[in-house]
Amino acid sequence: MLVDPTYHAAEARSMARASLRFADAQEQAKALCGWNQDYLQLSAGRFAGELAQVEGPGIKLFVERVQQSVLQTGQLPARTLALGVPLQASGGGMFCGRACDLESLHLFSGSAGFEFRTSRQHTMLGLELQLADGVELPLQAGALAHAVRPLARIRTYVLELYQSARRDPALLRQPAVVASVGDFLLDSLLRAPHTPGTFPGTAHAHWALVQRCVALVQERQHSAPTVTELCQQMGVSRRTLQNAFLRVLDMGPLAYVKAVRLKQAREALKHSASVTEAATACGFWHFGHFAHDYQALFGERPSDTHRRQS
Repeated sequence: MLVDPTYHAAEARSMARASLRFADAQEQAKALCGWNQDYLQLSAGRFAGELAQVEGPGIKLFVERVQQSVLQTGQLPARTLALGVPLQASGGGMFCGRACDLESLHLFSGSAGFEFRTSRQHTMLGLELQLADGVELPLQAGALAHAVRPLARIRTYVLELYQSARRDPALLRQPAVVASVGDFLLDSLLRAPHTPGTFPGTAHAHWALVQRCVALVQERQHSAPTVTELCQQMGVSRRTLQNAFLRVLDMGPLAYVKAVRLKQAREALKHSASVTEAATACGFWHFGHFAHDYQALFGERPSDTHRRQS
């Protein structure tokens, strides 16, 4: 493990004093401005998340924690360099189709966007840097291979920069400091091996298929497609779709679609006149089953969510 456990314990204490806290995954996604993110909670239980940030002109450092597995999708603006350094994970994850762990480095930049399935307990140190006009970023989102010297240097560099900025936030308002950070990271990334698209054939096909399904679901934000519709749209059998989702998201397509519909219901509860109205708008007709599934995923009854927004 490359992260010093004494550092993580100290950082966790500091973060607890200064962070924003969330009980809703989507609200946490929106708090990281400019990432155009969507968070879908995958594992069952009450969501708890935290976000602590320190920033200056053109640069932002943050520590983000989630305490349920979530599927994160998003796309950063052009000329934005964004890196993630895992600090804690309860298991493996999947970043743009590649298995990742504590020793991976995550690159979120690129015109194709990113897709990240976290473990149930995941803490990440992130860095976002706006590059100057004319600076090219010839890289796409992906999990960079671990145990490579340039990546170890990047990890140490970002950790030390965050510690220094927490002690002295004015550091990030110095243009010379921000410029030197950009120089170091661009040089190091271009030296590091970066082959996010070179998976074994079946693994790449599974990831590409799930990506297309996720994109289709996101296009239909107010009416999630059925698994049958997904199979028809993708031109694959139900078994093929099942195998792909299990490999990439660690859950079947039916469970994924149900999670999407429950998330839609959670959003609808914030502005609907009643729980029944929100449930039926999202395709739930058996209210007993709906209440059970909702509480199993989010750790609270739909009536609790609705009452809190009233």
